[in-house]
Amino acid sequence: MQEVLAENELYRNIAIAIAMLLFVIFAISRIAYPRLFASIYSFDKFFVFKYRDDFGSGIRLFSTESFYFTGVLSLTLSFGILCLYFFQPGLKELLPWLQIDTFLWGLLVWIVLGVAVQFVFFLKFVFILIFGWLFNIPSQETRHFQEYQSFNHSFSILLYVILSISVYVRYNFPGVSLQIIAVLLAIYLVFRWINLFFKIRSLRVCSNLYIFSYLCSTELMPTLIGINLIT
Repeated sequence: MQEVLAENELYRNIAIAIAMLLFVIFAISRIAYPRLFASIYSFDKFFVFKYRDDFGSGIRLFSTESFYFTGVLSLTLSFGILCLYFFQPGLKELLPWLQIDTFLWGLLVWIVLGVAVQFVFFLKFVFILIFGWLFNIPSQETRHFQEYQSFNHSFSILLYVILSISVYVRYNFPGVSLQIIAVLLAIYLVFRWINLFFKIRSLRVCSNLYIFSYLCSTELMPTLIGINLIT
C-alpha cells in the first residue's frame, strides 16, 4: 500500500511539474507572440466554415514561429498522453518497459514523447502533401495542414486545462471522466472533419465527392489507423 501511495505521489509531482512548465511556456508565448498566440488559440475557428485571412493564416509552415508553436502543441499533447499513463493502471501492465520510477526520468519521457509527437505531425504534413498531389489539391491553396494544426492547438489547451485542474485539485480522474474525454475527442474529430470539408468546399475548386474522398484519405484513414494501433 505504501508503495502504491509513493508511486502516486511521484506521478502527481511529475504531472504538476510538467503542468507548471507548460504554463510558463504558454505565458512566454503570449508575451513573445501576442497576436499570433491570440489567433492560434482562438476558439472562433470552430464557428467559421469558410477560409478567412487572419493573422495566423499568413505564417509559413517552415518558419520559426510555426516550428515553435508546433513544439508547444507536441509537448502539450505529450502531457496528455503521460497523464493517461498515470491515471490508467492498466497501461502500466501493457507497457512494462515504460517504468517511470524517478522524477527526472518522468520529465525525460515527457520530452521524448513530445519529440515523437512532433515527428508524427511531420509525417502528417508529408501525408497531406502526397495526397494533395494525387488529388491535385495544392496544400497552399487549401491551407489544410494549417487549419488542422489550428484546431489541434485549441483542443490541446482545453485538454491541458482539464488535466491540470484534475492534477492540482485531487489527482483523481475516475474512469467515467476518461469516457467523457473519449466522447469529446470523437466529437472533436468529426467536427474538425466537417469543418475542413466546408472550408475546402468554399474554394469551389472540386466536387463534394472529390473533397469527401480526399478528406477520407488524409483525415479518416490516419485516425482509424492510429486508433487501431493504440487499442
